[in-house]
This record gives sequence, structure tokens and C-alpha cells, in this order.
Amino acid sequence: MKINKYIYLVLISGILFQGCIAKKYIQPEVIQQNNSYRGSDSNTENFATAGWEDFYQDPHLKKLIKMALDSNFDVRIAESNIRIAQEYLKQSKAAFYPTLMAGASGGINTTGSATTGVYSLYASTINSGTQASWELDIWGKLRSAKRSQQAQLMQSESYCQAVQTELVASLASAYYSLLAYDAQLEIYKTSAQTRFESINVLEAFKNSAQSNEIAVNQGKAQYFYAEAQIPLLNIKIQATENLISLLLGRAPEPIERGSFANQDTERGEHPNIMADFTQVGVPGQLLVNRPDVLAAEYNLISAFEHWNYTRAAMYPSLVISGSAGYGSPGTFLAELMGGLTAPIFNNRKLKTQRNVAYENQVQAALNFEKCVVNAQREVVDALTAYQFSQQSIGYQNSQVKELNNAVENSMVMLKNGYSTYLDLLYAEDNALSASIVLIEIYLQNAKAKIELYRALGGK
Repeated sequence: MKINKYIYLVLISGILFQGCIAKKYIQPEVIQQNNSYRGSDSNTENFATAGWEDFYQDPHLKKLIKMALDSNFDVRIAESNIRIAQEYLKQSKAAFYPTLMAGASGGINTTGSATTGVYSLYASTINSGTQASWELDIWGKLRSAKRSQQAQLMQSESYCQAVQTELVASLASAYYSLLAYDAQLEIYKTSAQTRFESINVLEAFKNSAQSNEIAVNQGKAQYFYAEAQIPLLNIKIQATENLISLLLGRAPEPIERGSFANQDTERGEHPNIMADFTQVGVPGQLLVNRPDVLAAEYNLISAFEHWNYTRAAMYPSLVISGSAGYGSPGTFLAELMGGLTAPIFNNRKLKTQRNVAYENQVQAALNFEKCVVNAQREVVDALTAYQFSQQSIGYQNSQVKELNNAVENSMVMLKNGYSTYLDLLYAEDNALSASIVLIEIYLQNAKAKIELYRALGGK
């Protein structure tokens, strides 16, 4: 009777004080009180809320992204992790229900005489029955375990989204690198053809005493330089195609693509990337837009609930168990009982688990804060790269125009005898270098846009 009273006391105490044992999760204050990112105005409008289908307009790239999201290895692994987390969550929910087991046993005896050699077999005992047990969640231990598994499932889903976001950004970056290499390859091919034709002109000028061997040597050197760049660019092109193939989950193969030539040279914009980059939102939006930040917080929630679980495990457990079955000869037996188990000395396992779980929670909180701060840094870095590369495009465009004018003027002066062919070769060499640099800046600007979209949580 005293035992029953003790059980009732524990049960009532658990109901009344479980809120004191299982703490409630509160999101930590990790966002600094900044109203805007460095280098931007305070504005809650955020262009990254647009889906990648709207952000990227190149039809070839959109087709590649769709294929990659379906077949990329990392995405498929992340999706498998989601299914694993779902199974663990189902298991944690099943802990609230009783366990039920069934069994049967029997025995066989022999009787007989050694003198007669006659023996007989008969079944002496046959038993069958079921056993059930049910742990009452009086301290919130099972609920904490379930919430921890729910957070792990949400973490797996957010991580999968982060993998997809990173995949889209990596694929777009590689794609525009491929277009830039194509554009540079065409420039060098055109330059090689032009300089090969100029060698004959230089030879003729030398034979007519209008030039000298130095000019011929310089012309040939420029031709060989242009030819040497072509195989180097082909290496980059094939390596980038192979990278894109890997992102698609395929063996290396040629990649169908558009052209990098359609540039708005006045604004430095690529028409196949959404152009409005003035609205980047505020830092607080990263908590809901960045999947990696969400994954870090869900990891913190899971660690926090596991800490709750280890704290509750140090308190008594109340289990109701029962059994029923048939025995020989046809007797029915049933039993119902309650058991109270309290840890007293367990080689310090429970205390160690609780303290380790607390430190894991501390580490998860620090990782969450680090993830948020790093996300802000990535936004500022990408925004800075976009803004300054945009300025650089304007100046570089002006340089290319002036150097192309210098080439035309050198040709006019050469025809009128006011300059040498070396002056023309020098002007062409400068124009070529400036055009290559312009494409590199265009590529840097495009990658900055892609990175800014990803850093803001674009999906």
C-alpha cells in the first residue's frame, strides 16, 4: 500500500513539475542590431525571394539546373538522409505506445522401459501468452526525444535545400565561366587569323624597305602567342564541361550552351541574369531565407531537446506492465503491475550523458551564431564584389573603345606614312589584352551576382 502511494506521489509530481525539468527552447539573440548590410541602404525588399527560374533567364542554364536537381549525387544523398530522419522520428513517436510481445513454449517428455524396449513421447507443458509494457512520460523524457528527432528531420530538410542552393550557384558559376572561355577563345582565334595574314604584309614591307626584320619577328611572335592561348583555353573549356557533367551526375560530355557575347556594354549587364541588385533586404531575413542557417538552428534545437532528455533520464521511470496467456492444462493466467525504477548508482553514466549533452548544446549554439555571422559576411563580400566590378566594367569598356580607336588611327597613319607597322602591332596587342580583361571582369561581375543571390538565400 505504501508502494502504491509512492507511485502516485511520483506520478503527480511528474505532472506538476515536468515543465521545470524539460526547458522550453528560446532562439538565441545572434543577429547584431544592424539595420542594413555594409554598403547598402536599409530596405526590407529582397530580390533573392525570387526563385531561380526567374533569376536565371538563359534557357540552356535553366535546363541544366533542372537536370542537376534531379540527378546530382549530393542532392540524392541529402534526400536519403531526410528519409532516414523520418524513420527515426517515427520510432520516437512509437515510444509513447505500449510494447507488446507474444511467445509460446512447450516441452516433450519420454516414458518407457529398457527391458521391454517400448518408449512413448508426450507433451508435458505447453504455454502461450503475451506481454505488454508502457512507460508513462511523467518527466517529458519521451516528448523531448520526439522533439529532438523532429528538429533533426527539419535539419535534414534544410540541409538538403542548402545543398540544392549551393548546387544551383556552382552550376551557374561554371556555366558562365564556360561562356567566358568561349568568348576568349573566339577572340584569340580571330587574332591568330589576323596576325597570320599580317605576317605576309610585313614580309612585303621588309622586301620593299618599308620595314625591317624586327617588325617581322614581332608580328610572328604575336601570332604564335595567340595560337598558344587556344589550346590552353580548350583545356579550361573541357575541364569546365567535365565539372558541369559531374554536377549533373553524368560522365564527362559536351555541354550545350548559349553565348557570352550578348553584353550590354553601357551598363555591364548580362541579359540572362536578373538585373535589379539594389534591394538586398536586412540581416534579420537570413534567419528564414538561408537554408544553412536554418539547418544550424535546427541542430541547436535537437541538441537542446537531447539535453532535456538526459536531464529527465535522471529521474524515476514509471512502467506499467502486464501479461496474459494459457498454460497446461488449459489454465488462463493474467497479471498487471506497475514498476518504479530510479537510478541510484550507474557508474556516472547518466550524469556524464547530461553534462556532455549540455556541452553539445553550447557548441551547437556557437555554430549557429557563427553560421549567421558568416552568412552576413558572405552577403557583404558578394555585394562589394558586384558593386566594384560594376564600376570596373565601365572603365574597362572605355579602355577597349579607346584602344580600338588607336588601332584604327594606327592603320590610317601607317597608310599615310606617319607611323610604322610596329606601332600598329603594339596597338593591336593592347586592344587584344584589354578585350580579354573585359571578359574576365564580366565573368567576375556575373559570379558576384550569382554569389549574392545565393548568400541572401535565393532558392
